[in-house]
Amino acid sequence: MGKNIRNFKGYNNQSGSKCNGGCNNGNGKFTQKDVEEDVKSQFNKYSGYSENQLIDEFYKEVYKQKQLGNLSPAMLQNFYNMMAPNMSPQQKQKMKALIDSIK
Repeated sequence: MGKNIRNFKGYNNQSGSKCNGGCNNGNGKFTQKDVEEDVKSQFNKYSGYSENQLIDEFYKEVYKQKQLGNLSPAMLQNFYNMMAPNMSPQQKQKMKALIDSIK
């Protein structure tokens, strides 16, 4: 599995998930730097999208990852915990509602 923020399983380091190359720390796990670079890349990719377009993309990716078996409630919670410090209270509320809707 490649290094990609859209692949939630790759960021679930607590369960020992590994990445296929591209990891900076040599032990097969994502570093904070890897995550930050991916977040920046995805931010740039989606920066021109409206809120509705972003939500549509989120649901499409969730559906795809569920079909691949790469998504669990714990992974979603880990993703939320990782992103929450960089969000406003309103953004946190919306993200939490989105995640709760797909659990």
